[in-house]
Amino acid sequence: MAVLHLGQVVELGERRAVFDSPQHSYTRKLLSAVPVADPAQRRERTLLQGDILSPIRKVGDEPEHLPLVQVATGHFVAQEVGSAERLAS
Repeated sequence: MAVLHLGQVVELGERRAVFDSPQHSYTRKLLSAVPVADPAQRRERTLLQGDILSPIRKVGDEPEHLPLVQVATGHFVAQEVGSAERLAS
């Protein structure tokens, strides 16, 4: 399973690994927005903060390459742009 944000892969792994242990902040925000019928299984919602980045780029403008770091066997996460935050384990 791959999670894309603004056209770039930010998390990649088996579905269970990504759903059970989301490592990238965007993945956590996406999963917190999914409605869950069972109140005991609901996650706390994570609201977006600050400005939302524009997905529009000028022709020929290359996005910054986000290398993926392996956080578990078969589970890879892009380092957050502008963040020295360490990935959760």
